[in-house]
Amino acid sequence: MSDDTTSKLALFDAYPALADKLPRIPIGKFPTPVQEAPALAEAIGVGRMFIKRDDLTHPLYGGNKVRKLEFILADAARRGYKKVITFGGIGSNHFLATTIHAGENGMKAIGVLVPQPVTAHVRHNMLCDIHFGAEMHLADGYAAVTATALRVIAETALKDGKPPYLIPTGGSAVAGVIGYVSAAFELKRQIKDGELPEPDYIFVAVGTAGTASGLIAGCRAAGLKTRIVGVKVTDWVVGNTVVLSSLANQATLKLFSLERKFPLNIISPFGVELLTDYFGAEYGRFTREGLEAIEMVKRHAGLELEGVYTGKTFAGLVGTARKKDFSDKTVLFWNTYNSSDLSQIEAQHDCSELPEEFRQFFDCPEHTHDDV
Repeated sequence: MSDDTTSKLALFDAYPALADKLPRIPIGKFPTPVQEAPALAEAIGVGRMFIKRDDLTHPLYGGNKVRKLEFILADAARRGYKKVITFGGIGSNHFLATTIHAGENGMKAIGVLVPQPVTAHVRHNMLCDIHFGAEMHLADGYAAVTATALRVIAETALKDGKPPYLIPTGGSAVAGVIGYVSAAFELKRQIKDGELPEPDYIFVAVGTAGTASGLIAGCRAAGLKTRIVGVKVTDWVVGNTVVLSSLANQATLKLFSLERKFPLNIISPFGVELLTDYFGAEYGRFTREGLEAIEMVKRHAGLELEGVYTGKTFAGLVGTARKKDFSDKTVLFWNTYNSSDLSQIEAQHDCSELPEEFRQFFDCPEHTHDDV
């Protein structure tokens, strides 16, 4: 997207000096809407219920990765990179988002991907990866990622004369976290404009922690009293309170180093709220609570969630509301899922177009809601 279709970021409105110091490629359309869901509030027992529609950050492929990639890809472009490399599961939304938006900005995405429970969505994403020109490499498991990545980086450097730009799993680099610091300032502006009252709680998925840590740092810097409640949907190694507080602090320090007027708040891991009971058996595997939450949101708010991130997150919201009295509280659910329909693109391809090692995932049994 071009500058004329994107509004000025709220972070830059608050601290104009940062606009000249932080490279950014305008990709998303902001602000994303806030939707009130009164029927959902009644069903859960919440005073007022709102949904932040980050599923609408981009018409082709939205979700939470767009805010991160605006800053990450800008840094890669500024340094002259033509290829980026990142990591995730074989059905990674992050990798698909990176492939699409890197491609739109003249860069090719390389993925080092690990197996995960194979769902229809996983297969959908793999076929879309191929459509948008991804280069895909399979690592046998998490322990093999480093060796596979080093091999791919070396091969790329030998071929191109330059290694690819490294993007951490989930886009949870400091540059990516800053995208969600800005999102918190966007929310503050929407509160000021009367689109919603200041929430008592924000519930958000914690995968690789970049989104939630940005909201934690951003809400503190923006002077909001809202409590951020993360819901863990990945293994504890990447989704924990130490990682959340560390990323929040790194982003804060980066912004303070560029603009000394930016508030220098230090976040303690002991002050981070993280729900860990909704993850389930493993990353990518559905849970009963998550599926019930998906159905609840669809029935009462007409919104589609999914079983790996947002369904489990909303289940955490429902479970918390049932344990505590939220009848007089305002709660905001931050929807990080892409809502754009790429089914027509998927239909143009089949697994024979995938690298050979990925074709096995179209022959194995599919993990479905019936397995829960």
